[in-house]
Amino acid sequence: MDVKRRDLAAWPLGWALCGADVAQGQALPVDPLTWLEEVDSARALEWVNARNAEALAMIERQPQFTQRRRETLASLSNPANIQFPVRHGDYLYNFYRSARQPHGILRRTSLEEYAKERPSWRMLINFDDLAREESRNLVYMGMAVHAPTQRALIFLSSGGEDKVEAREFDLSGRTFVSDGFNLPPAKMSVGWFGADELLVATDFGPGSTTASGYAMTARRWKRGTPLAAAPELLRGQPSDVSVSVRSGGRDGLPPVALVQRHMQFHRAERHLLQQDGTLSRIDLPEDADAWIERDWIVALLRSPWTAGGRTFSEGSLVAMTVSQAASATRELHLLFAGEPRKRLARTDAVRDGIMIASSEDMRPRLSFARWDGKAFALIALPVPEAGVVHVRADQADKDNRFWLTTEAPVTPQALTLVDASAPQPWPAPMKTQSAAFKADGMVTQLLQARSADGTMVPYTVVGPAHPKSDAPVLLHGYGGFGLPLELNYQRMPGINWLQYGGVYVMAHIRGGGEFGPAWALAAKGPGRQRAFDDFIAVAQDLAQRGIAQASRLGIYGASNGGALVAAVMVQRPELFGAVVSRVPLTDMLGFSRLFAGASWMEEYGDPDKPAEREALARWSPYQNAKPASAGFKYPPVLFVGNRNDDRVHPAHARKMVAHLRALGHEKVWLFEELAGGHTGRTDPNIFAQREALFYSFLFQQLTSTT
Repeated sequence: MDVKRRDLAAWPLGWALCGADVAQGQALPVDPLTWLEEVDSARALEWVNARNAEALAMIERQPQFTQRRRETLASLSNPANIQFPVRHGDYLYNFYRSARQPHGILRRTSLEEYAKERPSWRMLINFDDLAREESRNLVYMGMAVHAPTQRALIFLSSGGEDKVEAREFDLSGRTFVSDGFNLPPAKMSVGWFGADELLVATDFGPGSTTASGYAMTARRWKRGTPLAAAPELLRGQPSDVSVSVRSGGRDGLPPVALVQRHMQFHRAERHLLQQDGTLSRIDLPEDADAWIERDWIVALLRSPWTAGGRTFSEGSLVAMTVSQAASATRELHLLFAGEPRKRLARTDAVRDGIMIASSEDMRPRLSFARWDGKAFALIALPVPEAGVVHVRADQADKDNRFWLTTEAPVTPQALTLVDASAPQPWPAPMKTQSAAFKADGMVTQLLQARSADGTMVPYTVVGPAHPKSDAPVLLHGYGGFGLPLELNYQRMPGINWLQYGGVYVMAHIRGGGEFGPAWALAAKGPGRQRAFDDFIAVAQDLAQRGIAQASRLGIYGASNGGALVAAVMVQRPELFGAVVSRVPLTDMLGFSRLFAGASWMEEYGDPDKPAEREALARWSPYQNAKPASAGFKYPPVLFVGNRNDDRVHPAHARKMVAHLRALGHEKVWLFEELAGGHTGRTDPNIFAQREALFYSFLFQQLTSTT
């Protein structure tokens, strides 16, 4: 089916000059592609289905497509994979799915059984059976357990949407509780507050959600009473991002929780809820993040904070006891000092303190903040020199054991149960992940590129020690929301790219969280161009070092990373040989009115404010694309959307493809998945199909001689 040329012809090609229009206060042209924002309209689906058929016909005939899909699916379904557990009470729980069981099963076992090479599991819920019984594409999204009563809230999504429904489940009886706590689908935040109460932030009906589509109110719901009658704890404003709840505390003690009003993505006010109903405002910086670790409230600072006669630097982790949190005389304890080139990664409480995983110059660090009754003593613990570490407490109320996971780009995961207070050496790993790809002769290098403003930007190169001069190179980036590109085991690039002779590169650009808050804030809002400049600098440095030729350099990003690669493609198309942009944002002048877009205005800017709109207009891929007739040539590009994505609207990918084609660019394709939501990590069969599609596309485009 051809694109509706009459509609597009009415759209002036001068749309690309809208930044100047904004600066002069002129009205913008009407977007004729808004019909593609109607997710399930007949007209939009007819167009999308035609694009899908084109993309599949072009990519699936690539000689290595079938092999990639088969190997990816085999790796995802390999019974030898580590089945990472979570302890609740006396049992270890695990969610497992495979190609044969795409909806998966929830199961449990004992620690003694888990330690065996092939443990025996007891199945609790078969979600494939449940999906068939209800004739729905149910996706398991996690559970919240009240360990003393062995009751759990099971969260289920329709096809992987962010909206979830909650159903109470009896873990002992292995059955759903028919008259238990059950909540209809919504973007919700829920936590236990004792055996017979929940804290619920959800869609309570008209007027109870924010402009971003999240909960605007939180309530305390007692068992056996109507949800509508549950008393309100906190109410936000329609312009807020959300109201949320975070339960915490120690088993056997009265429950406590944080009730939070998020005015922006990274700005919130926090209240401590006690069992007697007392709700007290906690004096914390609004841009900090905060959560409960057993007896402690910990706060991760995004900006310097002066309190209690001390000044704590940005990136620091500060703790206070729950009992003192709302008091003016509380004592503050420094657990992690924020410094340049350092970042906090993860924490979890054990009996005598808090485990802290961090990094310094992108090298993993691990410490035990041990509480002696008066102060914390920070004890450095051994970890590998490269990669990342993950920590999760095993029985925080009983001992100091925790699960330690170590991994690196070409080193599979190893899982060890460690006692933080025990003398070293630690025991050997209990589980080791089987290799997903052949890494013989592969090396990992950490290099740096000089960005436009002189900032040195690190990037990681994974591949053969001596790659071929014409090897295809894939550059991956994200650069937003303070989220880092982790140096974890690169299973999917390994299977689909490295094994075929390619080189894989991760760009640790500003906007991400590799080096703490300052690194992230440098590319926020009007500074967004710094992230693009950093990514461009890495591409140029790869060429200068002889690692990549422009025609053999592909780029890939998803979500904010999808916006990144679309933006740099439009700005510097001559640097790249092919592009894949997955679930991207592209229309940055219209993003705030689509799905959860309003929640990201703190990160990108508000299109309704003239100065911020002008800044967005300077880089928005959708508005800055240029016509082929004017001599602009973009590399072959595949946009991957998801019809089931209720976070980033699929219209961003749809409209960008339609617009580029209207501008005369022929090598532009769209593939829109039907399920999987924003993350796309649901059914292994769907996941394997997508991975094979975009890696095959990139490999073909970068190695073609035509």
